[in-house]
Amino acid sequence: MPIDDLTALGQKMREARKNKELTQQELSDLSHVSVKQIANIEKGKMNPSYLILRALAKVLHISLDTLINPDISLEDEGVNQMKMLYSSCPPEMRDTLLHHTQETVKELTELSEKFEMN
Repeated sequence: MPIDDLTALGQKMREARKNKELTQQELSDLSHVSVKQIANIEKGKMNPSYLILRALAKVLHISLDTLINPDISLEDEGVNQMKMLYSSCPPEMRDTLLHHTQETVKELTELSEKFEMN
């Protein structure tokens, strides 16, 4: 990975960690990735392996695509977040999540249409 990409990856990871209000130590404890590796990734000094990225992404509830693609659009990032929510949901609760999401979309669409009429 080129240095600029490593810097962008580190910034995305740091931002995701801070959004979760985690310290590097807490992220390390949850992901089983060393604090030194996390610090080096965040500084853009380390090209992490797929396994390390996957472990960090899982704890941070962020897609690998969002972490490694600095040019991802906000819309694509939203899609990735929805996928992460689905995959992090217990399998036996996924149908419930989908049902509630569909109902929420229906309600938001109806609400949006009401505002457009006014």
